Amino acid sequence: MPSKNSINRPKLTTNVRSKQQKLARKRDQRERAGHFNQARSADGSRSGEAKSVALDIYFGKEDSTTSRDQSHRGGLTNKTLSKKRAQKIERNLKYAQQRRLLTDVQAGLENKADDDEMNVDGGNKALLRKQEIEQSKNKKNNMSLIREALWNSIEDAQSQGLTLATGQGTTLGGPFFP
Repeated sequence: MPSKNSINRPKLTTNVRSKQQKLARKRDQRERAGHFNQARSADGSRSGEAKSVALDIYFGKEDSTTSRDQSHRGGLTNKTLSKKRAQKIERNLKYAQQRRLLTDVQAGLENKADDDEMNVDGGNKALLRKQEIEQSKNKKNNMSLIREALWNSIEDAQSQGLTLATGQGTTLGGPFFP
């Protein structure tokens, strides 16, 4: 019989066939042992979700392997939840509930503020308009203060003998101070 690597042997088909047979045997053995999960398209599939055996036990959810025929399962399993882990889950659920309440309250306050802005009557509109005018004046005052400070620093620099670039000169070297 020719060796596996000989030239005159139809090796691809026989090698592929034996490989497929071995994989099929392994698949059957794993399925008999109940190690296969549901397809991702199945209704009970938890594909993409975080897997936590402790949370499944705490909430009483069945594992995808436990819903299959139990007579094919290999060996006994003992999946229990310790008291410490149960307390930790309860504490985390309490914190999650508090966060949910906090976000609901904040969303309610934002909605209330939006409603108040929408339900402004005529007297309040005038008051809001005055506040907007004062804010714009403050911005103008701030800009004028900044502008004055810049001009003062330029005048101080000129009085000390420094001359600023006049716009003439080379563009490659930047401003030139003789």
